Amino acid sequence: MRKNRSPSLTMVVLVLLVILLMQSAISYSTTFGRLDSLTTDMRRGLSTGWLVFRGVVILVIIALWFLNRKKGLFKAIIFVNAMLTIGLMLNMLALSDILVGLTSQAAKVLLVEVFFMAVTNILIFSIWYWIIDPPGVEEILRMDEPWDFLFPQREGNLPFYETWLPQYTDYLYLAFTNSFAFSPTDVLPLTRRAKMLMLLQSVISIVTLTGIAGSAINLLAGGS
Repeated sequence: MRKNRSPSLTMVVLVLLVILLMQSAISYSTTFGRLDSLTTDMRRGLSTGWLVFRGVVILVIIALWFLNRKKGLFKAIIFVNAMLTIGLMLNMLALSDILVGLTSQAAKVLLVEVFFMAVTNILIFSIWYWIIDPPGVEEILRMDEPWDFLFPQREGNLPFYETWLPQYTDYLYLAFTNSFAFSPTDVLPLTRRAKMLMLLQSVISIVTLTGIAGSAINLLAGGS
């Protein structure tokens, strides 16, 4: 008999679909949309390829979830999230490229794309944190592996939290706070891979929010 789908796994699948749609919106805007004229041919070609890739991936993820092929779905989640991370960085480069010769009209559109990038940044890294930290995607207790993150509930014998285990929403909160604080808040990274992932997320967030968004807002303020 097949195992039931866990709430965390279903939520991650939905989050992946949201990321795919948001990244596709950014790629469309820089390939065929109102930001097309400001994008170089190389960036435009990359965006076209990513649009096709995302369309195929959406069908594969939905099929694996519908058929409840958990092992295949777990592998697909890891692969797709890696590709989405690359896509996130390509989107960041594409939007940074647009800053050269940016007009106030395009700046308004750019701010919408920055919002999509900020949201996908949070969602992509929330999935990475969920993947690496035990129990992770396999949903079994990996007692022989060290924790990647020190949640407050893990720091001693807190009443009612003796058997507490983090779920996907805990990692979503972690990714949200790291994206805006640019540093750990109440959850501390313990392993090098956790620290490097948080570092990469913070760098992308800084470039997106302070670099790209800041430039667009300054242009709009100067033109008003």
